Amino acid sequence: MNAFTDVARPAILDLLKVRGPLNAPALADLLDVNPTAVRQQLAVLQREGLVSVSVERRAVGRPTHIFALTEKAEALFPQAYGPFVLSLLKQLARMDGREKVIRLFARRTRELLGEYRKRLAGLTTKQKMWELAKIREEEGYMANSKGQTLAEHHCPIATIAQEFPEVCQYEKRLFESALGMKLTRSEHIASGGRACIYQPETD
Repeated sequence: MNAFTDVARPAILDLLKVRGPLNAPALADLLDVNPTAVRQQLAVLQREGLVSVSVERRAVGRPTHIFALTEKAEALFPQAYGPFVLSLLKQLARMDGREKVIRLFARRTRELLGEYRKRLAGLTTKQKMWELAKIREEEGYMANSKGQTLAEHHCPIATIAQEFPEVCQYEKRLFESALGMKLTRSEHIASGGRACIYQPETD
């Protein structure tokens, strides 16, 4: 198999990214294909080092094989910023202080806010959440919305977020300002979660 890119990425990898670890029958149902075909592709993806497998024992029935993405597979998903940008930010922090990097995040947030507000103008709350998910999907975050919940299943700036967690704080502020409401983040990729989940804050 030739090396994959994010353009020619097998649908199985996208499903494992969004849904988390699954067995072959579940993947076959979601793809609406024969389980045998799914197992054949999974075998190829295993050989490529893109999928790992573990055995899950159940209280009833036979054990099942659960498939999950490997770190190598994660590299196939959009990476808006890479190690080069991270190294520049770290160098900037060493030269001018960490606060200079934070000011860059704040400035970028203000720029994005204008663009986001234009696209969300005149929409209902539910429509705003859907449109915000569409924007984030376009930016490579594998985002979707259900009701008033926004879920991002991929983080193109994960390496930056681990070194500068403030970028995630500004992301949340961006969403809140664009939507005109306070949000809670119940799950966080940079903190080890499988997705970043945002919902309206409740009293």
